[in-house]
Parts: sequence; C-alpha cells; structure tokens
Amino acid sequence: MPIGILHNPLSGRNKRQPLLFQAVYARYPEVRHAEVTTPADIMKALETFAHNQVNLVVVNGGDGTIQATVDALFTYRPFPEMPLLAVIPAGTANMIAGDVGLGKFEEATLEHLLSWIQSSVSAIAFVNRSILRLRFSSNQRPIHGMFFGAGAIYHGTQMGRETKQTIGRLGEWGAGLILAKFLLALATGSRKGLQPVTVGVSTGESTTEHHEYLVLLVTTLERLFLGMKPFWGSTSGPLRFTSLKVPYRYLWRVLPALLRGKSHPLATIDHGYVSENFSEIRLVLNSGFVLDGEVHLPSQPEEPIILELAGELSFVRLSSGAK
Repeated sequence: MPIGILHNPLSGRNKRQPLLFQAVYARYPEVRHAEVTTPADIMKALETFAHNQVNLVVVNGGDGTIQATVDALFTYRPFPEMPLLAVIPAGTANMIAGDVGLGKFEEATLEHLLSWIQSSVSAIAFVNRSILRLRFSSNQRPIHGMFFGAGAIYHGTQMGRETKQTIGRLGEWGAGLILAKFLLALATGSRKGLQPVTVGVSTGESTTEHHEYLVLLVTTLERLFLGMKPFWGSTSGPLRFTSLKVPYRYLWRVLPALLRGKSHPLATIDHGYVSENFSEIRLVLNSGFVLDGEVHLPSQPEEPIILELAGELSFVRLSSGAK
C-alpha cells in the first residue's frame, strides 16, 4: 500500500519534539514524506502523492492540519478516489485525533503502522466519518471540516489561543480547564466570556428562527475532547447538532448526563436544550465561529451559512493487537 506522510513541524507537539519521527522516516525511505506548514504546501504534497498513486495519507499534525487536508481533498479532488487517512495527534487539542486517530503521539505508533501495512493488513482497523461542508452566501468558496462551533466555543477557542503558553498548551486538558472556567462563571452568575450570540437556525422545510445561544455546535465526530459525547438526539442524519439556548434551566441537573450522550427528562427544548441529527442546517451568523480549532469571522453581517454533508472519509487505526 503506497503511503505518503504530511508532517507539520509547526504543530504543537511536533514543535516541542522536532526529531521524534525522523528516525522512522529514515527507516522507511520508500514512504513519501512532505513537510507542510500551509494549505498550499498540503495541496502540493497531495498532488504529488496522487501522481505517485499513494492511497494512504498519514497526517502528522493537529486539527488545523487535518482540516486543511480534508478541505483540499474535497475542494480540489487531487485523487481519482479518496485515499485512506491516518492521523497522528501531533497538535495541541487533537480533538479529531481523539475520535479517529491512529494512536498515541509516539514513534512506535507510526512504526507499527508502517511495519504492519507491509506485513498484515489484518492488524488495521477502519472507521468512517462524514465530512462537513460550509457553504456561504458570498463568493467565498466552501470549506470542509468535522467540527463547527459558535458562542462559548468560539470564545473558549480564542482563550486557548491567547493562553497557548499556559492553559492552551495543555491540549484537551486545557480545553477542559477552559470549560471548567465557563461553568464556574455560570455558577457564580458571571458573564465574562459567556455572552450569548444571536443565531438564525433552520432545517429541512422549517423557517429561520432567531434565538440567543450560549453554545451551538455541529459535528460529524462521535467524541469530543475528554471523551465528551454531548449528543442525545434520536433522529437520523450525519450532522450532529447540539445547542444551549438562553434562557436555560436545570443546567447542573442535566449536564452530567448530557455530556455522556444520555438524555434527561429535564433537557427539553422548552428548557433550552436541543440535540438532533440533520442532513442540512442553515445558519444566519453575526459572530465568529470555529472550524476544527481555527477561528473564522463572517465576511459580512448576518451572513447565511449552509452546513451540509460533503461525503465520507475512511480513517485507519491500529487494532489492539498491533499496538
């Protein structure tokens, strides 16, 4: 199986351990390896991989590197057929890798993948995930990813970037500390970093309804940081939509269940809680949003955005016997 590796030396963990994988790269000279730091680098490397009939792309980088890779694959279609992906958690938060990642951030993970690919594909497991496409009303081209967030998620991501040398560099534990800070603010009545955002939401044939949201997220992942699964909707659809509207009630009574993906009799729409699965979601935003850890601002006030299914990708993971 021809393999190509995208290595981002500026991703959080790679930056702190720049030589970690170099010995593995040297032991497998037949495996194509490209250093990438920008979306343009990634696109160029993918074109080279496609020309050389690579069908497994290893992404050694963080959520931003994975998003740029997925975006290039679906926007420019450099491969005649979508390659398999394998993700090494080399970033800071590594939320995508926490769901579909190859394994731990260590030399042995990549070593096992490359050695087992050559000897026994039975040691490899595969998981499929849907890919999210964001389409804009402006001339901006669509972008692709796996996690969209607004409200407190946007503010929390900004806080992580501002504290990247302290809390931000703690990865998913840092995200957990930021979440704890927000929950403490809720408990004490503070609104610092918790300003609700007004968002217009519509799905299917429904008309757009504007509400104030403290949290709004759409994802195709099955797990978020620290193993949280805040999805308890029973409807079918590839896009998981979860929101907390203002005003909300009984937060402390329902939160432990909701974060584990369990419904609660008090977590109703009337009390501010929504979790459903859709094929398309239409939003009207007047605030920033996050896509796979990267902060974006709307190109115009009250910008309509359509979130829809772009397709699927298959991710490679090591089975328990190969680790």
